[in-house]
Amino acid sequence: MFGQLLIKECRQTAKSLIYWLIVLVLIFVFATQIGEMDILTEPQKGQADYGYKASSDEADIMKFTLGALVQEYMRGSYTTYPIGFYKSVTLNEKEEQQIGEIVRETTGISGLEEAEEIVESWYEAQRAAAGDSQEIMMNNLEIAPAAGLSYDRFTELMDQADAILGGGSSYGETYRSSNAQVPKTYEDAITEYRELTEKDRLTGGYARLFSDYMGIFLGLLPVFLTVTRELRDRRSGMQELICSRKCSSLVIIASRYVSMVVMLILPVLLISLPLLSRCMKYASGAGISADAFAFVKYTFGWLTPTIMTAAAVGMFFTELTDTALGVLVQGVWWFYTAFGGVNTLHGGMYGWNLIPRHNTELNWSGYQSAFAQLAANRILYVLLSLALVALTILIYDQKRKGRYRLSWKNIGRLKKSI
Repeated sequence: MFGQLLIKECRQTAKSLIYWLIVLVLIFVFATQIGEMDILTEPQKGQADYGYKASSDEADIMKFTLGALVQEYMRGSYTTYPIGFYKSVTLNEKEEQQIGEIVRETTGISGLEEAEEIVESWYEAQRAAAGDSQEIMMNNLEIAPAAGLSYDRFTELMDQADAILGGGSSYGETYRSSNAQVPKTYEDAITEYRELTEKDRLTGGYARLFSDYMGIFLGLLPVFLTVTRELRDRRSGMQELICSRKCSSLVIIASRYVSMVVMLILPVLLISLPLLSRCMKYASGAGISADAFAFVKYTFGWLTPTIMTAAAVGMFFTELTDTALGVLVQGVWWFYTAFGGVNTLHGGMYGWNLIPRHNTELNWSGYQSAFAQLAANRILYVLLSLALVALTILIYDQKRKGRYRLSWKNIGRLKKSI
């Protein structure tokens, strides 16, 4: 009975317009974000540039952070990301004076005029270095800390600056450690490349990057499919017909839920094939032993728990309220998880986020060191989704027995009667 109902539910999903809109969105994301991405080639000695890396050296963090602060102090506007979105902050006179005092204590620079002179000299040096080139590649401004400034006092003052700006600035604890971007050496670049090709077998790194992009949208889109599927039954009168049948509530809800999760996983696997093909082609030419099943593993291990959770939220709240409340609930959750995790883009910091971030094909070592954390994260969301489905089955079963009825329409009638 379950198998037959599952096949019917899959067919129903395939007929849904919202389902195909979701597929088109995923295809668009892939094509515009990573569809034309070049596979990383082996770095060679003597290259002009190997990219940049974050430095954990306290001296580097201090001088790069202070350089950014002096620039923004001179401009009179400050960039923050309080919840992941860009925000430009302009301070009042009192707050600007407070920032000026922090600049003076941390750098010895007293006043806007001196800050303007330093920034202008830095800019002129960048322009002179570019020569006749039309493009000026700006290196980050570095400002040496004032004599005797300890790192503890520096962090204390930067926390104060972040608080004045309302949080989410480059000076708070969350982002401060990533301010110091220093050039990679050949040794750095070749180590990362060997980790990608030998330990990650090339496809592992790109499967994580693929999962990062897909996960952002799969943390939200499934809720639209489940909510519209549930509400469509109510509008068409199918709810009464289904309730009169002998199938158990478990079979009905489980088959519907599994069908939608399966139908969402299938396009993800198909969309990954072009990137997998390019990885395998490169690996074959470079003599790399690539993992042909990496994208399958990451789709099920990384993305499926996110799909399951978003779909379960939609089913639960629709069954609970007979409304599209699940879209609002999941939308708010998605907003905070997707944009609140921008400081974890480099990977290795997965926490309990619904959408784990790893926006690079590199950093295998970070992934490995945080693998237990990531596994616990994914297991948690599988269990949460199953719990929501179990509650959905319970509510649905009570409705079939006429013991439960909650809708905004009925609540409105109850208020009028009171």
